[in-house]
Amino acid sequence: MVRHKRPVAGSPGGIASTTGSDDMHVTMIFPGIALPGFDSFGKKPTIDANFIDHGLASLSAAAKAAGHTVDLIDLRRLRDWTHFRDEIRRRTTKVWAFTSWSLHYPDVVRAIRILKEEREDAVVVLGGVHATIKTAQVMANRLIDHIITQEGEISFVKLLDTFAAGKQADRLIVGEGPVLDEIPWVDRDLFDVSGELATPMVPGMPTPFVTTNAGRGCPFKCNFCQPAERAVFGNRVKMRSQENVIGELRYLKDRFKFNSWMAHDDLFFINHRWSREFCVQYKAAGFTEPYICQMRADLMCRYPDVVKQMAESGLAWAMIGFESGSQRILDLFEKETTVEENLKAAAICKEYGIKVWANVMFGAPTETRAEVMETVRMVWKIKPDHFSSSYFTPTPGSGMAEEVEKKGLTMVDPFNGSNRTPNEAKMKDTDYDWLTKAIALAYDGGSEERLIALAQLPTQSREASCASH
Repeated sequence: MVRHKRPVAGSPGGIASTTGSDDMHVTMIFPGIALPGFDSFGKKPTIDANFIDHGLASLSAAAKAAGHTVDLIDLRRLRDWTHFRDEIRRRTTKVWAFTSWSLHYPDVVRAIRILKEEREDAVVVLGGVHATIKTAQVMANRLIDHIITQEGEISFVKLLDTFAAGKQADRLIVGEGPVLDEIPWVDRDLFDVSGELATPMVPGMPTPFVTTNAGRGCPFKCNFCQPAERAVFGNRVKMRSQENVIGELRYLKDRFKFNSWMAHDDLFFINHRWSREFCVQYKAAGFTEPYICQMRADLMCRYPDVVKQMAESGLAWAMIGFESGSQRILDLFEKETTVEENLKAAAICKEYGIKVWANVMFGAPTETRAEVMETVRMVWKIKPDHFSSSYFTPTPGSGMAEEVEKKGLTMVDPFNGSNRTPNEAKMKDTDYDWLTKAIALAYDGGSEERLIALAQLPTQSREASCASH
């Protein structure tokens, strides 16, 4: 079904209540303070502080379409945990729904503990990535009453209907994957969207700025991420129809008058036929607004004509996971790309006037100084418009995380240390002080002489390197 207006509760575009019983009210909790902290919304110019969470917003839309009511506590808008306790006390909500990435899980656990202290009869529902990839750990927390793994729009509504009917529900629920065109567009009323509207992904993109998702899942097997994503979304990629996405963009244009936007998919350019038709429909709808999305180097090299078509439709920025200038490291990551493709993809962007956001990872297990130097040289050749460096991080649910944990190489808490920013030591036997210097050289465009001089510096002891991070 294609919708060209925002679905409302009870509309054909919504998910109908499965019981016909009275509606339920649920309070959702967004725990996203791990990076920006409390009282960060609208005050820090970062996406972590301001973007909406599409997962919760989609669940809210599904619940409202089925006749239930929803409100939100966004921890980023609160002063501290005392403020959170106050927000609990002023509500009479019975059902409380939490989402969680692994990075957020410690804050989720604390929030649930506070909630149960204040409201012993509260019914706690937890979903999200962490509930899916670390189900046994989540099940061990008896303060969590119900756990939904995988996708939640259908199963969450069924759970609320069960509550409304006064019936008992299973504690562990495996989510049903929806057909994306058959669920409502995300609920933009759940979050305060003013932060996202004022915070483009890249400074300089015109505001107001909005985000959307065209699909779910990723068919590739990069082991610094997979198989966590497959655990959530399954082995197949699901895409909304082009008409459905264009319909939502029309709605967003009418409501927010956006001047740029982001396709927040892990890969927006994932199917060349889908992308070609999207470009045709985007232009036919009269859109000229610039957009940013994530792409893969090998697909860009395979279909440069599609990249050109996307540029002509408004693609202003391509976020590309180059990751490394060493072929051995790319193969270690099971990236299935080559260094040559990295360079060619960047050149294609330059040819068609697309700015390059380069994602590059340093500190992979077994990575040598010579391989780091290859990566620095690659960055110099690419000359990205934005260089985003990260440290290899053993992210929970990924194949690489399991490997390094078995070998006892990880130094980080699997939750608090699962952000990839290069600001703390992640792995044993890695000289992070030297890596910091190499990354700085990549940023400032240095010289071959300085790079060679850097390579000749003595290796710092692990203890000294860790102390500096």
